Amino acid sequence: MYPCGMSEVFTHTLPVPWGRASFHFDACGVLVELELDSKTPSGIHGKWPAGAPSASGLKGWLSDFLKGTANDFPGKWKMPGATSFQKKIYQATASILRGQVRTYGELATEVGSPGAARAVGSCMAANPMPLIVPCHRVVGANGGLGGFSGGGLPVKVKLLKAEKVRYAGL
Repeated sequence: MYPCGMSEVFTHTLPVPWGRASFHFDACGVLVELELDSKTPSGIHGKWPAGAPSASGLKGWLSDFLKGTANDFPGKWKMPGATSFQKKIYQATASILRGQVRTYGELATEVGSPGAARAVGSCMAANPMPLIVPCHRVVGANGGLGGFSGGGLPVKVKLLKAEKVRYAGL
């Protein structure tokens, strides 16, 4: 169930270097999913809800993110259906600064669940807000990159390289 008790009503899809990014909003203008490598054609789909960031605001934020100069997302966003554990993991992930990485195990320990690295991996795989919750900055302790639900491993590598991350797995 999305915020406002309604389903998604609006999508704005923009081109990115590896495909498309689709911003899915509910009827209140709250972002409920950011889909990378989307198959949705570029453009506006549905009725633009009040409260959603403007088209130029979305385009500017995405451009700034890709250049490494982005501030916070220009609108409201929520993660419908996230468990309390997932919310803790997503908050910890959101605090990882550009150019840095953390391991799945480090995130598990940070939220008080040492030994739950696999559960953190499951959270990352289910992350509906890649870029906003930068799961591409979460890597394996063994030097591997892990996966990336936001468009696959090639996109994760591109994002980490663009952020000038120094990591053995790159």
